[in-house]
Parts: sequence; C-alpha cells; structure tokens
Amino acid sequence: MKILIIRFSSMGDIVLTTPVIHSLKQEYPGAKLDYLTKSEYADIIVHNPDIDTIIKFNSNKDSIMSLSKLIKSLNYDVIIDLHNNLRSLIIKTINLNTKKYSYNKKHLKRFLLTKRSFRKRIKPINSTVDLYKTALDKIGLQLKTRKLYFYLPEEAIYIYRRFNLPESTMNIVIAPGAAHYTKQYPADYYAKLIDKLYEEFQPTFIMIGDKNDKKTVAEIKQNTDKKIYDICGETNITELATIISVSDLFISGDTGPMHIAAAFNIPQIAIFGSTHPMLGFAPLNDKAQVVQKDLFCRPCSLHGRKKCPLKHFNCLREIGPTQIFSIANNMIKKYRSNDEE
Repeated sequence: MKILIIRFSSMGDIVLTTPVIHSLKQEYPGAKLDYLTKSEYADIIVHNPDIDTIIKFNSNKDSIMSLSKLIKSLNYDVIIDLHNNLRSLIIKTINLNTKKYSYNKKHLKRFLLTKRSFRKRIKPINSTVDLYKTALDKIGLQLKTRKLYFYLPEEAIYIYRRFNLPESTMNIVIAPGAAHYTKQYPADYYAKLIDKLYEEFQPTFIMIGDKNDKKTVAEIKQNTDKKIYDICGETNITELATIISVSDLFISGDTGPMHIAAAFNIPQIAIFGSTHPMLGFAPLNDKAQVVQKDLFCRPCSLHGRKKCPLKHFNCLREIGPTQIFSIANNMIKKYRSNDEE
C-alpha cells in the first residue's frame, strides 16, 4: 500500500500531524508512507523514521498542476489531506482513482468560538490533533497516540556547539516573536522577566526565531543589562529544534516552536494573548503551563491580529512579569528536583 499525507505548512501544524503519521505506520507497518509539504518545512519530518519519502513543494517555482501530475504518476492508493485547502483540492481532483480522506477543519465552530455570544455554549477543541484524527475516523482507524514527535539527527550535539553558546548549568530558551503582534508578549515584560530569572538562577538566555524577531530581541536588550544570546534568523529548523531540545525551560507565545518544545517534553510556559487554547492550539505536553487572561474579548481571532481591536492589549499587558516568574520559578525547582532524584 502507498499512502500520501498532505500538509503544506506551517511549523506547528506539521508537528501536530506527527501522531497521525505514527498511527498510520503502526496500523500499516508495511505500507510506503510519503509526506507532501513545502520545501521550507521539510526539516520538521526529514528524520522521522515513519516517513519513507518527502515530496517538497516550492510555491515560488513549482506549479500546483505539475505537482498534481507528479502525485498521479506515483500511483498512491490513499491520500490523506491534513491541509484541506485549494491546492490539496486540486491534487485530489486530478487523482480521481485514488481513495481520499480529508480532515474536518471545523471552520464554523472555530469562528463561533471567537464570538462572545457563542463561546460559552460551544464545546472547546482540545487540540488540532483531534481535528486531524477526523481523517482517520473516515478510514475507520484509531489514533494510537496524541504524543508529538520530532526526530533529530545523530550529530545534533555538534549542531548545538556550532553556535558557540556557553557551557551552562541552565538554559532558558525564549521564542519572543510570533506571526501576529497580538500573540507576542511585550518586549519590556520579557526584559523584566529575564532580570528576575537571572537574579534567582543565573541561567543562559537564548533567543530563537526568524530574522523578523531580531527587532523584538533588540528591544528586550534595551531594557535589560543581562547577557542574551540572540540566534534569531541564524538557524534552520533542525538547528532551532536542537537548541530547544537542550533547554531547561522554554518560554513563548502561541507559535510554532511552542509545539516543538512540546514534542521534546520540555518544561514550558505558553503565554496566550488574542488566541486561545480552546481553538485547538494548546501545547500537548504534560510539562507545559498555559498562561492567559480571562477577558470578555478573548479570543478575538483564530490566528492573531496586527493590533488589538480595542486598543488596550490587556490580554497580554495584564499578564505581568512577576506572574510569569512565579510560574517559572516553581517549574524549574520542580523539574530540576525530579532530575536530581
């Protein structure tokens, strides 16, 4: 049997497909299991032993029609569409003779959950993994696990050393950026948090993200005199994941690296602003703590906004650095104590 999974993007969403990948391989151990994604996200699954071949799509160079014809020539028995957008629809349409199963995005439910008059009457979505599971339900298969997977190459430790980070008894990794402004914890708050954490633990602070996050890190640095290692925009996905994997504590907003930290079962603090865990975005990690403010205006959107529609940004401004420090302090002491036993 030949099975193709489709998920073009993005970082967190692809990590969240890994329980489906694992479940399919457990159910059909002899099947050839391939994965179609955008080229820039292939590293998320390149070392996954459950995947046989990754088909990379470069949206700047490749046409969806040529890609569809390539998929048709490979003669898949089953296509499992975990993206369910126009591109994947074209692929499914051209591959008429292939069995196709798509996941239920639950657009209406998610939309209504962002509306104050409906949200208390609608059951929340525990995780996007549960939405992906709907594709397996159509085949009659069970989701074997909800655990997330991220596999690193054997030389990962050498990847870490390449960044000349100091030998430290404690690494605190922070992903301060996000795709949308209303998902970013304020830079001045991060600076105050870093001051408090340094006073208590003297850790190494490592900032990760893309090149667009350097501006945020620069603002954090303006508000603290503590040493910060900024490698935003300097890592590929494998390198970024490696840095996360050796952290003692990971702090972020609702963003892709949050799900990578969950896959490694790293103690983590996930700070939610305009989005909400009930939309399916909570980290699947028993060592994670979500921090959020219960406001009438939350969530105001599914994926975040460029600015606060009410112009107060209370969803994050009312989560002070002292509150985050208290949670971090308890987590560090709890999990370091467990490691020493």
